[in-house]
Amino acid sequence: MAKDIFIGIDGGGTKCKIRVEDAERNLIGQAVGGPANIRLSVDVTWQSIYQTLEEILLPQQISLQDKNYQFHVGMGLAGCEVQEARLEYLSRPHPFTTIYLTSDAHVACLGAHHMQDGAIIIIGTGVIGYEIQHGQGTQVGGWGFPHDDEGGGAWLGLEAVRHTFQWLDHRAEKSPLLEDIFAFFDKDFPRFVTWANRANSSEFARLAPLVINHSQSEDMWATRLMKKAALAINHVGTALEKLHEEKSHPLPCALFGGVAPFIEPWLGETLRARLVPRKDDANVGAVLMVRELVEKNRRNQSS
Repeated sequence: MAKDIFIGIDGGGTKCKIRVEDAERNLIGQAVGGPANIRLSVDVTWQSIYQTLEEILLPQQISLQDKNYQFHVGMGLAGCEVQEARLEYLSRPHPFTTIYLTSDAHVACLGAHHMQDGAIIIIGTGVIGYEIQHGQGTQVGGWGFPHDDEGGGAWLGLEAVRHTFQWLDHRAEKSPLLEDIFAFFDKDFPRFVTWANRANSSEFARLAPLVINHSQSEDMWATRLMKKAALAINHVGTALEKLHEEKSHPLPCALFGGVAPFIEPWLGETLRARLVPRKDDANVGAVLMVRELVEKNRRNQSS
């Protein structure tokens, strides 16, 4: 009889995190790979996932084509709200016995609260709020860049670029942050213009560390951007609270994403009072999700 392998994937605009377990919940391996946002690229997402899985499975002498195993994968991928991208992604041939695709926010919430009711806000390349009540998930924000995702890494990079252009043509005051943004492009103005008109969210997010670093030295523009980002996250928290059925008992909220630790000190007291440490990561939530699905399907088949 084929052995069960359970795979949990958390995919975002800059990286994916994959965890692999056996049927007894023993960790086979985990690794971080490339971008996995299906709205940006279905091809790149599949490539990142396969390369990272190979990195985990190869040392264990396990192949995805090995018929001695059944591979059950839970995927929480950014970009799932775009139905066309979701359908294209799922139409590709794959070696998995079970595949369950949902949003990166959903698996983050499952991992943060270990399948219990709760809320999360992801502040990474983009921004998304999500909460689960009585098994039902509700999303706030996260509708894509540049029209949404205010407060995330891509937005910080975009705003920094905008102010840099304003400084370069004398519409804004100079600061060390803006000088460093321009220096990132070797002070080559045509190169800067060309890049800015072609860059996607992942590329803008590469500039976010400059904003974060300069905010710690109280750079004028960096400080303003961090405060504005925190205000946007506060609004997400308020919207999640309004959605909760029991107003007197707000759901606990956990933060995710590489930008989150740097935004947290700027957040308002109301949201900070609800914050709790997450119990597990999103890739763990994805494993828990697919395990539950497989167990449910097998119970239904045997009844």
